[in-house]
Amino acid sequence: MIPKQSLLLTNREIITINKKLGNKKLTQQDSNYLSRFVRPKLKEMTQLDAELLLNQLEYNQQNVSIEKKIIYLILKNIKFVSSITIYGSAIYTNYTDYKDIDVLVVVKKASWKKLGEKLLLAKKIEKKTKLKLDIKIYTEYFIYHSYSNNISLIYELASSKTIYGIIKHPNKILISSLYLKMQTDYSVMVLDNIAEFGLTHISARDIYSAIRNLIIIKLIIYKIVDNCRLNKIMCEDLGKNILTKLRSNNVSLRIKEIAHLYLEELYMETMKKIENLEKNNMNIKWEENN
Repeated sequence: MIPKQSLLLTNREIITINKKLGNKKLTQQDSNYLSRFVRPKLKEMTQLDAELLLNQLEYNQQNVSIEKKIIYLILKNIKFVSSITIYGSAIYTNYTDYKDIDVLVVVKKASWKKLGEKLLLAKKIEKKTKLKLDIKIYTEYFIYHSYSNNISLIYELASSKTIYGIIKHPNKILISSLYLKMQTDYSVMVLDNIAEFGLTHISARDIYSAIRNLIIIKLIIYKIVDNCRLNKIMCEDLGKNILTKLRSNNVSLRIKEIAHLYLEELYMETMKKIENLEKNNMNIKWEENN
């Protein structure tokens, strides 16, 4: 039974739930209320990571200082900056638990001629600070024209914080089954490397990334862009302890074997879903809310 007072449920909802749990006869109005209000609310609650949300809402005095340093560093070293966005574990944990700070810098136009120059620029900036930054630099054109079918970018920006300027991208998502199949290439490469060289020669971090990649693809197929759900699925399927060790590259061969078996099964399952989309000539499309 549910306590008579709750911050999450109304008195009417508590009374109706307790009638159902107590096997008491429900009126038609009670049944309708359960279907229309109570069940949808409870289902939505299961998708929330309360611990993560509490962590993000907690005031962290370091935030402002860290973000000011990042803005200063980026504006001093990169030309034509239109926006600076932080994403990844630093945002999920409110700067309390992260390996590095993922930074997406968008520029109005390129100041480099070759890709190597851009990568070198990012690396030089990363070395100028103790903040452990992982910087990606893109043009406004690239962001706007690739966002609609770039699942990595979609997920990166789903849980992010723009600390300077405004990042612009389309609201309409359109992803082909062919693109989804191409996105599995990284995971396939990891599986092929394991088959060729053995688990002892493959980093645990690569196995973790291959697993995460496939779960993102599966979620995209269901039109789900939710980093909390992504993390929850990984924790439920593999366990938080194993995930932490895979991410930190500090695992035994036995844990690698467990992760490898899971990766193989996940790959087969994901490919079946993609092949079904191809068979029915279906694309993944939806429109995001502003």
